[in-house]
Amino acid sequence: MKKVIYTVFLLGTLLLLAFGTTWVSSDNKVVFELVSKNKKNIAGHSIKLEFYSKSEKEKPQLFIVHSYGKTILDATLKKGNYVFKLPLNYCQKTGNVSWFLINQNETINSGIFEILPNDKTKTVIENYLGPRTILAGAKEFTMMVTVPTDSFDNPKEEDTEIILKHQFLQNITNLKLKTKNFIAWYDIFSPTKSGKMLVSSECNAIETKEIETEVYPNLPTNFTINYTRNHDFADGNQITHFTTSVIKDKYGNIASNGTMITFIIKTKKNIILKTFGTTINGIAIAQILHPDHQEIYSVKAFIMGIAESNLLFISYKPILSSFNYLFTNKNRTIKIGPIKSFMNQIAPDGIKVILKIFNQNILVATLQEDTSKGMATFQLSQDFFTAKSYRFEIIALGIIKKTETINYELHK
Repeated sequence: MKKVIYTVFLLGTLLLLAFGTTWVSSDNKVVFELVSKNKKNIAGHSIKLEFYSKSEKEKPQLFIVHSYGKTILDATLKKGNYVFKLPLNYCQKTGNVSWFLINQNETINSGIFEILPNDKTKTVIENYLGPRTILAGAKEFTMMVTVPTDSFDNPKEEDTEIILKHQFLQNITNLKLKTKNFIAWYDIFSPTKSGKMLVSSECNAIETKEIETEVYPNLPTNFTINYTRNHDFADGNQITHFTTSVIKDKYGNIASNGTMITFIIKTKKNIILKTFGTTINGIAIAQILHPDHQEIYSVKAFIMGIAESNLLFISYKPILSSFNYLFTNKNRTIKIGPIKSFMNQIAPDGIKVILKIFNQNILVATLQEDTSKGMATFQLSQDFFTAKSYRFEIIALGIIKKTETINYELHK
């Protein structure tokens, strides 16, 4: 029985000690009361948090979580209050700020407040426009994005009014927009005409500079081509000029300057020739040299993968039906000419004359000379051409002349 009483006494004593310790600890715990109750602050204004405590011997710290980062502030004691002052750069940035009051390595209080944009400072507007080039036709668009901020670069509050202005030719449009998620935006679709579009915005009586978007003509449609030339003879000297009609898109806009036009020319032997031109005021001009023999060109122009022209056929007449040649110097010198043109005049210099040399019906050499004053001369070296006989084909301006077999003295 004595043991039971003794055990109960010990347990009671321990419980009293435990309650006594807890009560003492609670009495010794320092209480901090938040004095500044402001939950909303204006960017750029000084922000302070004040706490009252009966004890003026503590060294509390304030842990701040801000969009700029995290920091710990030390308090200053003023009129019995512990005052924490936020750094200036923290005061200028909007958003939610969380704080935790720490004393003796223990968080004893916490809270949150908000920093709002400063509408009393000058409004700053950032505009973004793109793409800066679009095609006419009401299918493509350029997007205008406007971000109004205060002078501390904080986005304005939701539903801030923005006036969007855009001008094209004689039309000026004003639109009222509201910011959402800090921005206001609008898609401006292209008109059917080409030209320059100007866009600007306004907020709180502050206007921005104009931004340009170029509205280019849409894809070109099919077009026609024609040609001019001084004469229709195949002299290998004159030039045939190709000209397109005014190339436009389906809305009537003249094609952009510099649009590449490819002229494809096919000969009677299905040889493909090409010439090129670029548009100026919707018209492209190209040229090609006359052939040096009778020929018929079929010509068609393309804007590759986009548009094409009609098909032209151009005929060229031969400028001569025959020419003379002469063997001299023991048949080692061959003179061709004079080559005359369609008015019996001497053909321009530079006419190609080709001499093919055969021995026993086997082609052994092909020589080429250009005419000078209507004449072309070939020299057959005794050291190179050593056979007893040769046969020749002479080709000039599409005319082919074949000689008889010519005998030669062997070099001794």
